[in-house]
This record gives sequence, structure tokens and C-alpha cells, in this order.
Amino acid sequence: MSNRRNNRARQSSGNGLTYPDEEPNPTQSMRDRSRAVAEREASRLARPDQATSARTLGHASKSKSAVMSTPLGNMILGRNSSPGVRSSADEHEWCGPFSVARQMIAAREEAKRLREEQQAQAEKPGSKEQHPLDEAMEMVELERKRKENPSMNWISRHNRTAAVVLESFNYYAKRRKRFHRQKELAGLGSNTVPSLFQLCINFLVNNFDHVDSLGVVDHSIRRALCESLVAKGKMNGAAFDVLAEMGVETLQLIDCAQVTQDQMCEALQSLLPSGLRAILLKHCGRCFGSKAVKTISEIEDLELFAISLSGAYLLKDEDSAKLIASTSRTLSSIELVACPLIGIHFCNALGEHFSSSLDASVCVGCLLELSLEDISLTKEALLSLGASSDSLRKLKSLRLKSIEGLDDEVVSIVLGSIVEGPLEGIDLSSNPSLTDDILSSIRRCNFNHSLRSLQLSGLKNLTAIGLEAFFTDIPDLPPPPMLRELDLSNCSYDEINDTVVTLAAKASSFKRSLKDFTGGEFDITSNPEQFDANVIHSMGLVHCNIAGSSVSDKSMEILAVCCKSSLEELDVSSCANISDKGLGYLVSKLGSQFSKIHVWGMAQLTEEFFDGHDRTEDGGLEIVGIWMKKSGGRSVR
Repeated sequence: MSNRRNNRARQSSGNGLTYPDEEPNPTQSMRDRSRAVAEREASRLARPDQATSARTLGHASKSKSAVMSTPLGNMILGRNSSPGVRSSADEHEWCGPFSVARQMIAAREEAKRLREEQQAQAEKPGSKEQHPLDEAMEMVELERKRKENPSMNWISRHNRTAAVVLESFNYYAKRRKRFHRQKELAGLGSNTVPSLFQLCINFLVNNFDHVDSLGVVDHSIRRALCESLVAKGKMNGAAFDVLAEMGVETLQLIDCAQVTQDQMCEALQSLLPSGLRAILLKHCGRCFGSKAVKTISEIEDLELFAISLSGAYLLKDEDSAKLIASTSRTLSSIELVACPLIGIHFCNALGEHFSSSLDASVCVGCLLELSLEDISLTKEALLSLGASSDSLRKLKSLRLKSIEGLDDEVVSIVLGSIVEGPLEGIDLSSNPSLTDDILSSIRRCNFNHSLRSLQLSGLKNLTAIGLEAFFTDIPDLPPPPMLRELDLSNCSYDEINDTVVTLAAKASSFKRSLKDFTGGEFDITSNPEQFDANVIHSMGLVHCNIAGSSVSDKSMEILAVCCKSSLEELDVSSCANISDKGLGYLVSKLGSQFSKIHVWGMAQLTEEFFDGHDRTEDGGLEIVGIWMKKSGGRSVR
């Protein structure tokens, strides 16, 4: 055995190569299996879009692989071997799956290059047989597309003049200039003179330490002062005492982080008997807890009609039930956001104290608005809202956003309990378990045709078929809602398409007596301008959010016709199929009420739209996301 090792060492030192033993190796089969597994995984990594082939892949070539799976591999295997000669050691050298993947990727790129060269060669003039009428047929086809898609006829303002001024190619400077020009036109530039109202607010905030009382001022002024105090870091306990002075009807604070619970209780003890009607508090986790609820429940003859609490992490479930019991006589609007301790006791209190089955001698309140967001309610607690009583019978606005136990069954029962009230707004955003089944429940609850706002953002399980049926007239169901606000953002990319937007815009603005509408026939490929006579210009979408969808310029053409005099705000962020011509055509057709458009993530837009739309000199149109990444890789920030 020692002689065999010496002979092998001498051979290795002679030519720099290592040869396997002449005798059969008992582990050879295991090595072959390991090699097959490695090559199969390498094939999967290199071409994940194709199914793995059952055959054994060929061995990797070190001439195409940039790395070795073993250190100093090239030094051990063939220092003297020429690059063009494959040694016998290559058959047994272990190269690893990454090298095989690199080789396959290189081969794929080479095949792609050859394919592109062949295609370019085939497209050269004279490379294929041409007919004399080919050019005429292409012109006819282009003319047909222009008739069906009027946005293709839109021309940028830069191209309308004969002389085009050559501008700098510094994209950063151009877009910075555009951004500042937009701010100046909107009255927000650095050289803009502030309004008298803003000057007074700034003066009061800068000297708020010396203010003892604001006197009789409007609620909007107190809110503006609070916002400015929070922005400048001056919202403390002393400022709270001034804002919450005797006689105010609405206590609205956008940040209560510096207010203690004792201060809040003292303020409520003095404000509630004097006619406080609304409590609107954000970030009130520190100041609103059991003590505040006890203070409110001990006061008789309350006139509260609205309670909005955000971030009340000290508010327990039992305390929330006590709060509902003590204020239900006059309370009509409830909003709770990010209150983690709220549970079934709160839901039971709503069903008990707002039910019409109470004793006739008891004054029963009427709940008109219910908004719950980011609360861990169970399905059992949610079912008690609609199944146990008719507490939601007259609801006008329902918002159940990011609720843990919300599903299709809960939505059906809750919406089915609204039998009297004209339901005007529904928000079921950020509930990923909801499916198309909720759409039929929404259609059925719109029996009095009052639904105007529908927000279904982030519902990934909604399909295009379900949404098309929702916006189509169906026998035995109420007609599609004539919405003023629609939010279908961040749903499944392929499901929110041109057909869905077309049907939604048509339902919001078309005359209901038309046979074209009731029959549900609408050719999406036809020119939308021919339907202008069928549109009720006083109706139509006002706010539309279709961010993250697959809509194209066709949807912009539809909105330009159906919402010509109504659309005020549009969000098309991350819509890769919308071009400069589509947005330019939309802006040119809409009225002056159109004030804001969101274009975040749309790197395909160029100066043709940003500097060439019809309202570049009009300060009334704000383009949010105008500072974008230039298509091609250059950053403007």
C-alpha cells in the first residue's frame, strides 16, 4: 500500500495531475449520486422558469465558470495544462452547483445574443419579401388604432410649436426646477408671502407661553394652533390647558403624548357640564384610561355625539363598555384606532345600548358612524354586532379596517343588519381574508341606492370576474352603486384592469334609463368619446385610487369621458402600463376641478408629460411624486 502511494505521489509531482486509483472505489456510486443531485439543483437555479429535466446534466467547464468550489483548485488541477485541452481529471473534478449554474447562465446569454442577432438580420430592409400594399395596410391599421384610442392623438405642448428650445440634459436640475415651479404656482414657494391667517398662527405659537386664554375662537383655529404647536415641539401641559379652556364644544388634539391622565380628567370635569359635544384625541394612550372613563360616566346630562380615540392602549374592554353605556343616549359617531384591549364587551355594549328593543321609557341613541381600525376583535365579537340586535340598523358609514376576525360571513351579517339607514360609505381595507363573496353583500345592502364611497384597498383575493359582476346590472339585485369615491389600490395586479375601471366609471355616471347600460353591453375597444352624450356630467367619480394595478391608457380615456367635470384626485402610482399620452390626454380633457394626481413609482413618465401637459402654468394641479427616477437608471434625488 505504501509503495502504491509513493508511485501516485511521483506521478503527481511529475505532471501536476492527480489520478484516481486503478482499483474500484467502493464510494464511487455515492459520488455519482451526489454529482447528479448537485447538477439537478444547479439546473433549477439557472433556469427556475422551466421544469427540471430528468437527464443528467453535462459537467461544468472551468473555461466558462468564474469560480471554483474548492480553494486552490486551479493550482492543484493542471498547472501545465493548456486551456483548450480537457484533461482526464476534469471528469472527476467536483465543481459545485454554483459553477454549473454560472455555465448554464452563460450559455443562455449566448443563445439570447444569437437569437437577437438573427431577429435583427430578419428585420433589415430587403431581408424578407415585401408587398407593395404593406405600407398602406400599416397606415390603415395605425389610423384604426388612433380612432379607438384618442389618447394616441395627444401631442405635448413642446411638440406643438415649430421651434423647440434645446434644454439642458441635467435631469436633476430640470426636475428640481419643475418641482419648485409647481410649489410657487400653488402658493407654497420660498418667495411666497404667507397669508394673514398663517402670520397670526405663527405669532401666537411663537409666544404661546404668554397666552392665558384664546377667548371665543372657532374650532378650526384651535386645531391649526394645535398642529403648529405639535410641529414645533411646544405641545405640553400648559398648552393643553389653554386649548381645553372652558366653553369649547370640540376637544380635538392631534397629539396627546404630553398630556397626563389627571390633566385630562380635570379638563373633562369642567368641559362636559358646559356643553362639550365631541372628543377627538390622537395618540391618547397616556391620558385616556380608566380614570377618564370614570370621570365621563359620573357626569349626567351629557351632550356628546362623537368620540374618536387613537392609540388608547390603557383603555380596557370593560371600560369601553362603560363608556358606551354612559354616552349612548346622545352618541352617534364612534371611532377607535389601535386600541389593543378592546374586545367582546365593547361589541356587546353596542348591541345592548343601541338596540331598538329597549324599554320605551329609555331614550335610545342612534348610531350613524362606526369606525374600527387595527383592533384584534374575534369573529364571535364581530358577529354579536349584527346578529344579536339591530344596533346598526341606521348606519350611514361603516369602517372595519385591518380587523383580525373579519371574514366573508361577518361582513354579510353586519351589512345585512343595516335595514333602515342610508348606508353611504363602506371601508373594508387591509383585510386579506375577504373574497368576492363580500361584493354581493355590498350590492344587496345598497337597496336605497345611497352608497357613494367604497374602499377595498389591499384585498388580494378579489378577482376581475367578481368586480365586473359587481359593476354590472344583474336581475334581482340592486343596480350598481353610483360611487363618488373608489379605492381599489394594492389589490391583485392583474385583477384590477381596464374592464373593471370602465364598468366602475360607467356605473358612476351613465344615465340609468339607457338600454346600453341596463343591458350591460359596453365595447371597451371602441372610442370612449362617442359615449359623451350618455354621461350625467353632474355625477361621476371624485376620488379614484387604482394604484398598483394593470390599467392602461384606455382607463384614462374612459375617466376623461365619464368623470370630465367630477374627478378631483387620481392615484395611479405604480401603474406601469400608463404612458405620457394617456395622462396628458386625461389632463387635457378634465375640468379645472382636477387638482391632484399621484404618480409614485411610474418611472416610464418623461418630460413629455411633466413639462408638456395643458396645465403646466396652472397652479391648481399638483403632481405628487414628480421627483422620480429617470427611466433608464439615472436618479434625480
